[in-house]
Amino acid sequence: MDPCCFDTTPTRVGWDVSALDPLRPVAEARYRTRVWVQERWGLGELADSVELAVGELCANAVRHGGGLAGLELVLGAGRRFALPSLRVVVVDREPARVPQLTVSSDPLVESGRGLRLVEAVSRRWGWHRAGCGEKSVWSTFAV
Repeated sequence: MDPCCFDTTPTRVGWDVSALDPLRPVAEARYRTRVWVQERWGLGELADSVELAVGELCANAVRHGGGLAGLELVLGAGRRFALPSLRVVVVDREPARVPQLTVSSDPLVESGRGLRLVEAVSRRWGWHRAGCGEKSVWSTFAV
Protein backbone atom coordinates (compact mmCIF):
# COMPACT_ATOMS: atom_id res chain seq x y z
CA MET A 1 0.00 0.00 0.00
CA ASP A 2 1.20 3.49 -0.80
CA PRO A 3 2.42 5.30 2.36
CA CYS A 4 1.16 8.59 0.91
CA CYS A 5 -2.39 7.43 1.62
CA PHE A 6 -1.90 7.72 5.39
CA ASP A 7 -2.14 10.88 7.44
CA THR A 8 1.32 11.43 8.91
CA THR A 9 0.51 14.74 10.60
CA PRO A 10 1.80 14.58 14.17
CA THR A 11 -0.64 14.83 17.06
CA ARG A 12 0.46 17.55 19.47
CA VAL A 13 -0.53 18.57 22.94
CA GLY A 14 1.19 21.18 25.03
CA TRP A 15 0.98 23.42 28.04
CA ASP A 16 2.69 26.69 28.80
CA VAL A 17 3.70 27.41 32.35
CA SER A 18 0.56 29.47 33.02
CA ALA A 19 -1.56 26.31 32.57
CA LEU A 20 0.39 24.39 35.22
CA ASP A 21 0.09 24.63 39.00
CA PRO A 22 2.53 27.47 39.87
CA LEU A 23 3.54 25.83 43.15
CA ARG A 24 4.15 22.39 41.65
CA PRO A 25 4.88 22.76 37.92
CA VAL A 26 7.05 19.62 37.67
CA ALA A 27 4.52 17.38 39.44
CA GLU A 28 1.71 18.83 37.32
CA ALA A 29 3.70 18.31 34.11
CA ARG A 30 4.40 14.69 35.07
CA TYR A 31 0.73 14.07 35.90
CA ARG A 32 -0.57 15.61 32.67
CA THR A 33 1.98 13.66 30.66
CA ARG A 34 1.01 10.33 32.23
CA VAL A 35 -2.69 10.96 31.65
CA TRP A 36 -2.12 11.95 28.04
CA VAL A 37 0.31 9.16 27.12
CA GLN A 38 -1.44 6.36 28.98
CA GLU A 39 -5.11 7.27 28.74
CA ARG A 40 -5.51 9.48 25.68
CA TRP A 41 -2.95 7.82 23.39
CA GLY A 42 -3.14 4.32 24.91
CA LEU A 43 0.64 3.97 25.16
CA GLY A 44 0.79 2.49 28.65
CA GLU A 45 4.07 0.72 27.95
CA LEU A 46 5.76 4.11 27.44
CA ALA A 47 4.07 6.01 30.26
CA ASP A 48 6.72 5.37 32.96
CA SER A 49 9.69 6.27 30.74
CA VAL A 50 8.05 9.36 29.27
CA GLU A 51 6.89 10.57 32.68
CA LEU A 52 10.43 10.11 34.06
CA ALA A 53 11.94 12.10 31.17
CA VAL A 54 9.36 14.87 31.57
CA GLY A 55 10.07 15.06 35.30
CA GLU A 56 13.83 15.30 34.81
CA LEU A 57 13.66 17.81 31.95
CA CYS A 58 11.11 20.01 33.74
CA ALA A 59 13.12 19.89 36.99
CA ASN A 60 16.21 20.99 35.05
CA ALA A 61 14.23 23.83 33.48
CA VAL A 62 13.10 25.02 36.91
CA ARG A 63 16.48 24.57 38.60
CA HIS A 64 18.96 25.50 35.86
CA GLY A 65 16.98 26.96 32.97
CA GLY A 66 15.58 30.17 34.36
CA GLY A 67 12.15 28.59 34.86
CA LEU A 68 9.88 26.17 33.04
CA ALA A 69 8.17 27.93 30.12
CA GLY A 70 6.32 25.06 28.52
CA LEU A 71 5.91 21.39 27.74
CA GLU A 72 4.88 19.79 24.46
CA LEU A 73 4.24 16.16 23.54
CA VAL A 74 4.29 15.22 19.86
CA LEU A 75 3.12 11.81 18.65
CA GLY A 76 4.39 11.23 15.13
CA ALA A 77 2.92 8.52 12.92
CA GLY A 78 5.28 6.17 11.14
CA ARG A 79 6.24 6.97 7.59
CA ARG A 80 8.10 5.17 4.88
CA PHE A 81 11.55 5.93 6.30
CA ALA A 82 10.66 6.89 9.87
CA LEU A 83 9.33 4.82 12.74
CA PRO A 84 6.43 6.09 14.83
CA SER A 85 7.76 8.18 17.69
CA LEU A 86 6.80 10.31 20.65
CA ARG A 87 8.78 13.48 21.28
CA VAL A 88 8.86 15.41 24.55
CA VAL A 89 9.86 19.09 24.29
CA VAL A 90 10.49 21.18 27.42
CA VAL A 91 11.07 24.90 27.00
CA ASP A 92 12.98 27.02 29.50
CA ARG A 93 14.08 30.65 29.73
CA GLU A 94 17.87 30.29 29.73
CA PRO A 95 19.11 29.79 26.15
CA ALA A 96 22.74 30.46 27.07
CA ARG A 97 22.91 27.58 29.56
CA VAL A 98 23.80 24.45 27.60
CA PRO A 99 22.53 21.10 28.94
CA GLN A 100 25.43 18.72 29.58
CA LEU A 101 25.84 15.13 30.63
CA THR A 102 27.91 15.11 33.79
CA VAL A 103 30.40 12.50 34.83
CA SER A 104 30.91 11.97 38.54
CA SER A 105 33.02 9.31 40.18
CA ASP A 106 31.23 9.88 43.49
CA PRO A 107 28.16 7.60 43.71
CA LEU A 108 26.75 9.67 46.60
CA VAL A 109 26.44 12.92 44.62
CA GLU A 110 22.76 13.91 44.62
CA SER A 111 22.69 15.89 41.38
CA GLY A 112 23.84 15.52 37.82
CA ARG A 113 22.00 12.33 36.93
CA GLY A 114 18.87 13.76 35.29
CA LEU A 115 20.11 13.88 31.71
CA ARG A 116 21.75 10.46 32.17
CA LEU A 117 18.31 9.11 33.09
CA VAL A 118 16.75 10.80 30.06
CA GLU A 119 19.48 9.35 27.88
CA ALA A 120 18.87 5.88 29.34
CA VAL A 121 15.09 5.77 28.84
CA SER A 122 14.77 7.59 25.50
CA ARG A 123 15.99 6.83 22.01
CA ARG A 124 17.66 10.24 21.63
CA TRP A 125 17.76 13.61 23.32
CA GLY A 126 19.09 17.04 22.43
CA TRP A 127 18.47 20.75 22.65
CA HIS A 128 18.36 23.92 20.59
CA ARG A 129 17.88 27.62 21.15
CA ALA A 130 14.31 28.55 20.34
CA GLY A 131 14.66 32.32 20.04
CA CYS A 132 12.83 34.89 22.13
CA GLY A 133 15.06 34.09 25.11
CA GLU A 134 14.13 30.40 25.24
CA LYS A 135 15.74 27.00 24.80
CA SER A 136 14.09 23.66 23.99
CA VAL A 137 15.38 20.40 25.41
CA TRP A 138 13.81 17.33 23.84
CA SER A 139 13.82 13.55 24.00
CA THR A 140 12.38 11.00 21.58
CA PHE A 141 10.82 7.61 22.26
CA ALA A 142 10.13 4.79 19.82
CA VAL A 143 6.42 3.84 19.73
